[in-house]
Amino acid sequence: MLRVVEAMTPEPLRVEPWVSVREASRFMAKHRVGSLVVVEDGQVLGVVTSRDLRGAHPNRLVVDVLKGPPVTISPEASLLEAKSLMEAKGLERLLVMQDGELLGILTKGALAFALGQHFDPLTGLPRADLLRHHLENLLAQGKDPTLLFVDLDDFGRLNKENGHPFGDRVLKTLGQRLKSFAQYLGGEAYRYGGDEFALVFPHPRQALLPALPSLLRPLEVEGKRVDFSVGVAGGRRRPGRMPANPSATADDLLKLASLASTHAKRQGSGWAPAEALKAEEGAPEGVSSPKEPQSAGKGNRRAARGRGGRRSGGRGSGPTDP
Repeated sequence: MLRVVEAMTPEPLRVEPWVSVREASRFMAKHRVGSLVVVEDGQVLGVVTSRDLRGAHPNRLVVDVLKGPPVTISPEASLLEAKSLMEAKGLERLLVMQDGELLGILTKGALAFALGQHFDPLTGLPRADLLRHHLENLLAQGKDPTLLFVDLDDFGRLNKENGHPFGDRVLKTLGQRLKSFAQYLGGEAYRYGGDEFALVFPHPRQALLPALPSLLRPLEVEGKRVDFSVGVAGGRRRPGRMPANPSATADDLLKLASLASTHAKRQGSGWAPAEALKAEEGAPEGVSSPKEPQSAGKGNRRAARGRGGRRSGGRGSGPTDP
């Protein structure tokens, strides 16, 4: 359920603006609803809620307590768009309209219920289906999104040594950092599955790379250091070129970014661009694309490990801590 039309209440109850507050309140109570759409001669004027009516004199008219013009949304808009609009406007309801015709109403409660199955309860982040939806929408608009794929290092070992409750706290801590990082730079963070996350930005890659050092700082969870690796794909071509198949292109981006994160983990470099995969096929290990800042080399995480394989130094020769 990703579109507004699938979560809205169709044919909401209506009231004329010249009805008294008393009559409108009785009408709401009779039908057990919390709002009425105010319509005059087929024109939608707005929404009046039970809260609006409770604070008004019973003899006043509905038009007197009506607040501002209606805020509307298309039935084909995504539920995430509806969520963002509600939050930005501080609203609990949106009128669903198309070509001037009232089709339904979307409440905050209905939106939360519809989105609940698409969000991860542990981290609060949207799941992989919303990630794909977002990627495909950006590609269909002719944008070239930058995708960051994030994978925790040695997560299986962490779970075995410290228990699954500790692993859950690691996932929540990483999820919070990724969400803050994404929001600060105008992107979205997602829980892809297991110990994997993804971030999507509608910006060129070069606009994001300078900020990677702040993202790549090791996590500190209950006094234990936890590292993760990042793969970067997309965000390199000129905007405006629409792919023939946005769904297939989204698949490619996810595959490349995932493989790049595995490459970064194997190199101990912290992060790697997808182009490093091609360079790896025909170049010595650790050599990355000349078009991107080097992501593996001297001073990387592998070089910082002791004989026992445990890390004792910094993140690597990818972006370093400021």
